[in-house]
Amino acid sequence: MTANVTPAAASVTYQWKAADTEDGAYTDITGATGKTHKLAADKEGKFIKVEVEGSGDYSGSKLSAATPAVAASA
Repeated sequence: MTANVTPAAASVTYQWKAADTEDGAYTDITGATGKTHKLAADKEGKFIKVEVEGSGDYSGSKLSAATPAVAASA
């Protein structure tokens, strides 16, 4: 999975999150702090969001909409 921000030059940090249901409580996926995240088998079937936190000229945070997880990557 890949998070894309606008503008692409924005300086941001990423935190991927998972929940059992779309409206459930999302918890951080340990170590999932990059622009891309390869789903592990234990996250298969979970709902996934990514939160980005901007810095410098691009301050603030944004939480994505929920996406049902696809099959884990091999």
